Amino acid sequence: MAYLAKAPGDVKSFKGDGNVWFKIWQKGATSISASGVTWDVSSTQWTFKLPSSTPSGQYLLRMEHIGLHGASGTGGAQFYISCAQINVTGGGNGNPGPLVALPGAYRPNDPAIQINIYYPVVSISPGRNSERTLLMEYVFSQQATPHQAHPSGAASGLTLV
Repeated sequence: MAYLAKAPGDVKSFKGDGNVWFKIWQKGATSISASGVTWDVSSTQWTFKLPSSTPSGQYLLRMEHIGLHGASGTGGAQFYISCAQINVTGGGNGNPGPLVALPGAYRPNDPAIQINIYYPVVSISPGRNSERTLLMEYVFSQQATPHQAHPSGAASGLTLV
């Protein structure tokens, strides 16, 4: 998953504290079957476009991978994160959201964080909206459904510097 947080000033001194993060991208399982869950493990990089409504400015970009191999028990999911400082130019005039705090957007027993790692697996996209209700995408079929991270669509003409 990928999140952005807009810095109120110079991104070099921005810590990203509070409800400032919004989800911009997510890649889920490629298939779910009685044999197990399949993930894209061959990719060494991820390419995605920012929502076109994202305002220009300095942002923290947070890439997050949630390891679910131990997620059958509360607190078993493992979070792997990486952050970068980026500058968005040529952006839009949107008001991105919902905004969440990271850490804090997930609870150890949320349905997307604590899961049955055995069949049948229910795939749920983690994250909370402004009313603090769980944003869930249930996938009961053999093929995972792509999750649209932002309703405004993909950006064109944005430059990451």
